[in-house]
Amino acid sequence: MNKPILLSILILASANTVWAEDIIPDNAVSDEYANIDIYAAAQTEPYTSPVMQETTLAPTLAVKPVKVALPSLSREDNAALHLSILRDEVDSMTQVGFFGSLFSANEELQRALMQDIELFLTIYSDLSITADVMLLKGEMFAKQNQPEAATVAWLQTMYEFPQTDAARQAKDKAGDLVENDWDDAEGSIKAIMKNVPNKDVASRLRILSNQLYPINDKELVAALTLLQLDFLKRFSDDAHADEVQILLAHNLGAESAEAGVFGFKKLLALYPNSHYRPEAMLAVADLQRVRLKQYEKAEANYQVLIKEHPENKLAKHAYENLALTQSEHLKKYPEAIQTHTKIVELYPEDKVSLVALQHMAKLQEKKTDEPRKAIQTLRKLATMFHGFEAIDALSDAVKIAEKSLKDHALAFEIRQQLVSDYPKSDAAPRALFKMGEYMEEQDDKAQADSFYNQLVQQHPDHKWAGKARQKLKQ
Repeated sequence: MNKPILLSILILASANTVWAEDIIPDNAVSDEYANIDIYAAAQTEPYTSPVMQETTLAPTLAVKPVKVALPSLSREDNAALHLSILRDEVDSMTQVGFFGSLFSANEELQRALMQDIELFLTIYSDLSITADVMLLKGEMFAKQNQPEAATVAWLQTMYEFPQTDAARQAKDKAGDLVENDWDDAEGSIKAIMKNVPNKDVASRLRILSNQLYPINDKELVAALTLLQLDFLKRFSDDAHADEVQILLAHNLGAESAEAGVFGFKKLLALYPNSHYRPEAMLAVADLQRVRLKQYEKAEANYQVLIKEHPENKLAKHAYENLALTQSEHLKKYPEAIQTHTKIVELYPEDKVSLVALQHMAKLQEKKTDEPRKAIQTLRKLATMFHGFEAIDALSDAVKIAEKSLKDHALAFEIRQQLVSDYPKSDAAPRALFKMGEYMEEQDDKAQADSFYNQLVQQHPDHKWAGKARQKLKQ
């Protein structure tokens, strides 16, 4: 067709234009769907270019929106479709290599799938189909070479949905994984798999968390943390939620001291009546002392625990660590001595008092320049505790008396205590010989010979007995 003829046809067509609204009956479209055309109000006025002259646009066909048949799916249908999509993608993924988490071409897809799995678990947690998605979560971790996370996901499938086919599959998969990838913890994991308790969901998941917590596996911590966070998100009002929170705080603390402090403080804030409060207080102070080097805060928190829970068994540890903080970190020696004194007063038969007396004597001798008090402390130790610690304490007291105080009479008195209380000890022969020498210096030859004779009779084969025999011949 040549250009003149085509131009004539276009002119005729323009002259006889019939608009769509003139040929579509009014009852063909319901006003209910009038707002579906989201572009209708995109431009209400003609656009004027800042460069070109304003022009008049040719009229366009005014087409009324057409009624669209929108799909109508139930919540269960949506969940089933969602699961189908997830399963197809997970099944199509290949097992990544050793460095797969770093260099896999599917890394972004893996992240998107895991996020979508978590979304599904949040939206449809009340549906039984969720068990299949929890199973897929474990498969995702397994394909990413994260056996600990996969095991926890499959254990959660078993504990949360125990009567489902997904739980049976999870048991098989976890069993295979444990045999191939777990070493020392294999027995513990198999015991957890075997004994799923007959309780409500929250109790089962809490028990699972408790059973996994003691397993010493660094990689397990992160997976267990996710399980605990999921529990607290869903069962924050459970009567035993504080039990999960304290375990979560310990897990967080294993990775980060700051995160651990936050986790323990959260327990203190949200569970004012929890019997785990002393444990949380002690943990906060210990993290501040050992890892964060926040010694003043640690000191204050130990004191809070002691004040609020003086009868709790953890108060003893708070006293110990408080004294340590005061003496070694804050150099508050008088305060540390007071804390040690309180320990001895409260726990006289506990070994913690033995250690307190030893530390107190060192502080008194070397830090506060109180050698006589140090001797008193050491002699008190020897009366409260028996054994090599007491013998060492009396021997140290003798040294302080002789070297620091130059008080030989006091040294003689301490040696008498040693020989009287521990006559068969290795320190007794030397003590007897030194007592004899002291009496010689006091011009009491008879008393000196008495000690030498006692030494020869009680320890005839000891080297000090030979020296005593020489003294007796003089």
